Amino acid sequence: MNTDRRLVIRLLGSLLLATTAIGTAATAAPRAQAAVLAQDPPLTVPQATLDSALHCTPFSHPDKPAVLLVHGTGATGADEYTFFYTPQLVALGYDVCIVTYPDRGLVDQQISAEYIVSALRRMHAQTGRKVAMIGHSQGATMPRWALKFWPSAREAVDDFVMLAGPNHGTTVAIPFALAGGLVNLPILRRLPLGLLPESIYQFLPDSDFVTTLNQGDETPGSIAYTSIYTRFDQLVQPVAPIATAALEPSASNPDRSNILLQDVCRGHLAEHLSIGTTDTLAFALALDAIGNPGPADVARAGSSAALCRLLPVDLRASLQAPVVRNLLAIVAQDLQTGLPQLHLASEEPPLMPYARASSAP
Repeated sequence: MNTDRRLVIRLLGSLLLATTAIGTAATAAPRAQAAVLAQDPPLTVPQATLDSALHCTPFSHPDKPAVLLVHGTGATGADEYTFFYTPQLVALGYDVCIVTYPDRGLVDQQISAEYIVSALRRMHAQTGRKVAMIGHSQGATMPRWALKFWPSAREAVDDFVMLAGPNHGTTVAIPFALAGGLVNLPILRRLPLGLLPESIYQFLPDSDFVTTLNQGDETPGSIAYTSIYTRFDQLVQPVAPIATAALEPSASNPDRSNILLQDVCRGHLAEHLSIGTTDTLAFALALDAIGNPGPADVARAGSSAALCRLLPVDLRASLQAPVVRNLLAIVAQDLQTGLPQLHLASEEPPLMPYARASSAP
């Protein structure tokens, strides 16, 4: 009997220790998260506005990372991702969120980055898992601003796939076109030259935004970065001899992959719009990245013969009645909303105080 009593006491003691450890871990996690948030720059956009910009499918697949889709300039999240990416990912068992930042990406990208920070925080908190992020064009590079300056955003992301991202600016941004002799065209003579949307200035290779974005480590955090781009991109240039989309290697983060689609499939005809919307080769590489450890790996994604054929995608997922109805509703909403604000400015928006502090000598 004494032996049995001692055994029960030991078991109760072990249970008490385990419960204490669990309680300590449960309280430590919020404290750790609070410590990370304390390092973040404050958000200037009201939280209710940020929350209204994020739309998600139900979080019902704990075996896979939830995916955040970030649109490019000139689109909304729903415009770009309702027809192809969202239904394809959902059919493959992924939970998907779409974020829409203001005025089709014409506003200061530092403001737009706050929408990404908020989306990542919410998805990470609600799922308890790290997020996979896929972005196109501005949606590929502007989120890098969020990852650079907000530790909570870096903590929330496992994979980041960039499609046609002007990571080091582009030489065909509108100011270059205006300065290159096109001002003599009659249609451009009627434009208010020197007044362009704020975000356009930030695409220039020597802009403060691009310079600050690439200062120091281009791939911060424990994140696998994949940059996918195409030789036939009419907006993100140059591609050769050094691609503006390619990220520089980092000694602190080896999880980086730069992939030119024509190196995988010679003559592949993806251009700027299709690479981020319906191109099946880019989609296959993005799937490889978010579904495996590390960045995209061409050999792991499939054989060259398989990758260079029209890849099998379930178009039925994109043509289901709910998807088509949703797309039509989006078009109707866009028509009602009208044109976005242009955020015209005569020069690049100034750096935010947190960015100025980081770039000070």
